[in-house]
Amino acid sequence: FDLFSSPKKLYAYFGLDPGVNDSGKFHGDRVHMSKRGSSLARRILHMVAINNLKVDKATKTPVNPVIYDYYTRKCASKKKSVAVGAVMHKICNIIFAMLRDNKPFELITPEEHRERYAAEHPESVNTAA
Repeated sequence: FDLFSSPKKLYAYFGLDPGVNDSGKFHGDRVHMSKRGSSLARRILHMVAINNLKVDKATKTPVNPVIYDYYTRKCASKKKSVAVGAVMHKICNIIFAMLRDNKPFELITPEEHRERYAAEHPESVNTAA
């Protein structure tokens, strides 16, 4: 894990970082995934993303409601394939945090995470709000 000092380095390893489209004085504005990294890791990450977006047919609830909510918000303004790429990016963040903190995955909402963080780190919480 020493190879990845930041999440951006992990994105680059998976090939999720933005590719550059420049030539001479031309600077492209359409940004795509670079796909320079490990194609196997990217395919596995894509499968993880798709499986997190599934909805249980019996209960009609998403398998991972936090990721599914993020995906639906992204789909409101982006194409579905771009939204899946954003989900892959978010899962990459989760993987980095799990490896950095040496903790297992725990499904919690962002609100619950903020409450836990505020309880553990009272000095860093902004009380002026």
